[in-house]
Parts: sequence; structure tokens; C-alpha cells
Amino acid sequence: MCTGLRFTDPEGNLYFGRNLDVGIDYGKKLIITPRNYPLPYKFLDDSKTVKATIGMGIVMDDYPLYFDCCNEDGLCIAGLNFPHYAQFSDGPVDGKTNLAPYELMMWVTQEFSSVAEVKQALKNVNLVNKALIDSLPVAPLHWLISDQHEAIVLEQSRQYGLRVFENHLGVLTNSPDFAWQMTNLCNYTGLTPHDAKPQTWTKQNIIPLGVGTGSIGLPGDSVPASRFVKAAYLNANYPTVEGETANVAKFFNILKAVAMVKGSVVNVKGKYEYTVYTACYSAKTKTYYYNLYNDFNLHSCQLTDDQVNGNKLVVMDA
Repeated sequence: MCTGLRFTDPEGNLYFGRNLDVGIDYGKKLIITPRNYPLPYKFLDDSKTVKATIGMGIVMDDYPLYFDCCNEDGLCIAGLNFPHYAQFSDGPVDGKTNLAPYELMMWVTQEFSSVAEVKQALKNVNLVNKALIDSLPVAPLHWLISDQHEAIVLEQSRQYGLRVFENHLGVLTNSPDFAWQMTNLCNYTGLTPHDAKPQTWTKQNIIPLGVGTGSIGLPGDSVPASRFVKAAYLNANYPTVEGETANVAKFFNILKAVAMVKGSVVNVKGKYEYTVYTACYSAKTKTYYYNLYNDFNLHSCQLTDDQVNGNKLVVMDA
């Protein structure tokens, strides 16, 4: 599972990140990919990176498999689990830009600087059911892509093929698809941060017993639809704040409100689903902030000139 989030501050600076919720922690590293790093493709000509990228993920065969990442221009992308809906092509299609799903994040961050550019290019993209290594399964993902101006969701499914959605909410979770999540959101138009007022029912005075009565019905469980509603509600109603420290705190406050606590969810394999890490990238300072399930200290790493122009991956334990 997972929850993705983005917003901008009053000055238009982007904050982007996510909760990573899994049943098994397969390992995670803070990864910086510099410019001029070899970038192989399955169906396109091999190339080299042109924009430094920072994010969380794992490295396999010297390839950065990011869970979420942002490039030095402030274009960010996160892959979230999309089970039962994601469907990728059996093979490449002539005339299309054919990409394996695991290649999408590096392709986006290396080829483009804005969501507007990405939207145009996605009109000719075909995602092919191919893993980095044949022995690996292909992860069923959909993606949240954002810059400081706008955000989109990319999904490829059996029913609809490849679709791109405008995402004004700045939130993404998991299945069902984004269109369903947006329709479901209409069931919660009665939510408000303002307390309910006393009423009279057939001469009986009914008085609210505490604060928060305007948000009775706001979901609190961990299913994707509930996390979508709650994250969207909090993102829409959290007051604007000034400065990076306050905005990073805002980001973590929202995502921690939809985080999974060990013991609250046990998946079909008998494993605890929990929030392994929460991360937030500040595009203004090019700083990646994160904390871990067992370590609430706020860690950070900033893109520097040495890292941007390095000649190898920078891989740090998270």
C-alpha cells in the first residue's frame, strides 16, 4: 500500500513525498544518481543521465530502482502499488515510446523538467510487461508525477489502457483506479473542519459533545479509499504556513495521520503492513527529508554540486 502527497507553499515552492507501506521491508537506500550516469533501456537506445536525481529505493545491477524521486529541476515522481488494476502490454508497439514500468521514473526525471512536457510525451507511451531481471515480478504500479505548478496520475489498466488524470488534490493511494477514488470522494462533501451547531429535533435539544463534530464520518481505517479521503481532506484544510521547517512539518503531520501502525493490518500472507518510511522533498532547497518506522528523527540529504556532477551512484543507508 502507500500514500503519495504534494502541495506548494504560499511562494509556490513544491513539497512532494509519500508513505511507503509494505508487509516486508525489502531494504531501502537513499540514492543520488548524478548526471552522466549510464542509463540502459529495454526498448530504447541506451543513454546517460542529464539531470541529477535524489530519492529512496534500492539498487540492482547498478540500476537505481526508485520508490520515489525528484530531479534537480523539481520534477518529482512516486510509484504506488496498484494491484488488480495495473495491466501492461505483452510486448512493444511499433511507433510508440516503449518503456518497462521500472524505467518510467528515470525516463521521466531525465527527459523532462515539467509536468506539461511529461503530459505531452505520455500520449505516445506504451508500458511493457518487462522487469529489470527476468526472475523478478513486474510491480503493478501507478504513478503520481508533480512539479511546482501541477500534478498528474498515470495509470495503465486492462480496461482503459494508458490514462493520464489531472490531480488537483495532490493525493494518491492505491486501488481502485483514480477515477473511482474521485467519484467516491463525492460521498464526503458534508465533511467540514467547523464544529456542528446545536439542533432541535421534535422539541429535543441536541448539543454536540465535543470538538471535531464537523468531521464525523472522516475515515480512519487503512484501506486505500479511506486513506485517499483522509489525506485529501487534510491537505485541503491544513492552514498555509510559512518557511521550509513549517511546511516540512505540515507534510509529515498529514502523512503520519494516514500511516499504518504495526498490528493494525495483517495481510493475507500473515505479515504486518506498516509504514516503513515517510519522505518529503523540498524542491526549493533540493533537500530530501525522511524518517523511519522505528526512528522518528528527521533525517535529510541535500543535492550538492559534488553529488550532481559525480561519476557514480551515491547510496546511503536509510
